Amino acid sequence: MEVVFIFCNMTDIMACKYIVKVIINFFDNFVFSKQNQLFMRRYSIYLLFSIILAIATSQAQTFTNINAGLTGLHFSDVAWGDYDADGDLDLLIAGLDAGELGVTILYKNEGNDTFTAVTGLGIPGTYVGDFTWGDYDADGDLDILIQGYTDSGEITALFENLGGDIFSDSGLNFTVYTDGAVNFVDFNNDGLLDIFMAGYDGEAYSSKLYKNVGNGDYSVISTPIPGAIKSSYEWADYNNDGFIDLFMSGFDFSATLISKLYTNNGDETFTESENSFAGAWLGDVSWGDYDSDGDLDILLSGHNLDARIAKVYKNNNDGTFTEVTTANLTGVSHCSTIWGDYDNDGDLDVFIAGTYESTSSWVRVTDVFINNGDDTFTAAGLSFSTDAYWGESAWGDYDNDGDLDLVCCGFDDQGGSNTYIYRNEAEISNTAPSEPQNPVTELIGNTVTLSWEVASDNETSSEGLTYNAYIRNSDGTLWWPPMSMLESGKRMIPAIGNVNQNLQFTVTNLSNGTYFWSVQALDNCFEGSIFTEEQMFQVGTTGIGITSEDPVQIYPVPSEGKFYLKIKSGLQDNSVITILNNQGETVYLQNLPRMQTEFNSIVDLSYLPGGFYFVHFSEGANYYIKKLIIN
Repeated sequence: MEVVFIFCNMTDIMACKYIVKVIINFFDNFVFSKQNQLFMRRYSIYLLFSIILAIATSQAQTFTNINAGLTGLHFSDVAWGDYDADGDLDLLIAGLDAGELGVTILYKNEGNDTFTAVTGLGIPGTYVGDFTWGDYDADGDLDILIQGYTDSGEITALFENLGGDIFSDSGLNFTVYTDGAVNFVDFNNDGLLDIFMAGYDGEAYSSKLYKNVGNGDYSVISTPIPGAIKSSYEWADYNNDGFIDLFMSGFDFSATLISKLYTNNGDETFTESENSFAGAWLGDVSWGDYDSDGDLDILLSGHNLDARIAKVYKNNNDGTFTEVTTANLTGVSHCSTIWGDYDNDGDLDVFIAGTYESTSSWVRVTDVFINNGDDTFTAAGLSFSTDAYWGESAWGDYDNDGDLDLVCCGFDDQGGSNTYIYRNEAEISNTAPSEPQNPVTELIGNTVTLSWEVASDNETSSEGLTYNAYIRNSDGTLWWPPMSMLESGKRMIPAIGNVNQNLQFTVTNLSNGTYFWSVQALDNCFEGSIFTEEQMFQVGTTGIGITSEDPVQIYPVPSEGKFYLKIKSGLQDNSVITILNNQGETVYLQNLPRMQTEFNSIVDLSYLPGGFYFVHFSEGANYYIKKLIIN
């Protein structure tokens, strides 16, 4: 007797009915007594639906509400961020509580599914606005930029992380906005985080781009980017030219629903693209490479007056986008729609929480839509504690177990307010990517181009990876912050890298000095590789007796013990570097390989005590001596 096994999507009821019919016909075709036929028919149906029930039950338990005891909010925002740099994600929330009072609460992740509210935060309760994490002062920790209504007025302010759970108003003056968006963005590639904001300024809907000019000062840059309310503004380098662009949607001051893409021209100007997108408000925008082809696509949701939408626009890698009409996502408004690889299969899925009908009652959906890899998505049919709308959601691996967890807030089924953390119970853990290979530095004047080779990952395809880089000064202070922990590569915010999907990045207008840089890869679960070994480069001249014409250069001088060695001409046989202390004793010796091109190396002497040292370089009859100082 031949037994045929049929597998199908268990969420498809018609397919399940088909299996029942096939099994019944299978037994009817055999010569059994009528009594045995009836028994086998009933047994087959019982067995089949037992299997289906077991599968459906296991699928329904993919996420578990950890009952963290967070304050329930609506008209709200949420964001993960490791503000205390202890290696796990903390949580910032802001909105109206059940008593219609504005709150802003920072919850510290204590481990073991426990979150504790930080006392004395000093940030006013804020709602109908937006906030974001960013290291604006490049000191290695996360600061908070926030806008919105408060119980006593309106606010747009930047709060500096002083450490020790203390945040202080930076004192910087911005246009006060509500009902809009705020972003940290390095729009001009100078290594300094600029600030973008938009919304209602008390008189009109407008936007402002504040250029960071250093020393804590900002100047306003004129742009054609419109202001809008009930809006979303998200930055990404969609054309992979090294400059970050902007996609936005919302309700503008001419009472028009708009969705527009602005291309960064690289000269501090922006041009609206000729692409056409569905206008929407009360929705969300998210960038992500859902098809893993090396360019970022757009997820757009909201109300466009005719209907509620959730659309995917595919990046054609030629400056144009095409709507993916087969995506089959549930259209929503008053919503959160975000990319994330929830099942650790390497591609981006979509989480949707919002309302898709509002007649006599609000009809809602909260679910993950699985990426099938063929421009279609299928609702997973997951069970959450409640549906949520007029709120926000965010992916983040708060428990460091290798899968993306969720935080959701908003109105619940009964019109109450909630904020829930859902732990992902995936059985397969995500793994970190490999580090990028062969970092290369090209320096021309005060402009440096950093490049590297593609990394790899067990889950995310190489084309789908993003990259995250940093530059620091010789004294260790960050010049271009990565918002990752330098030692481990652990991401401090669950987001794509600051270089997006590029394999090189150019930074201009560098001051004279010695710099160090490195880069890491990030996968679709926002897991970071370790950083590559630091590279060094020098702009202008630093140190003792070093000029750009010297055939042998070693810098910075003084340093903490790590030096960059450059020999400008090719090396012949019997080339040797010897380092002596002030007693004439050899503390370092390296025989150099024969090379036809410039030689670059890092010499680590951090194990030596501070003081004066002398570098001797010999190449045949040529002999050079340089002085070193270790602090």
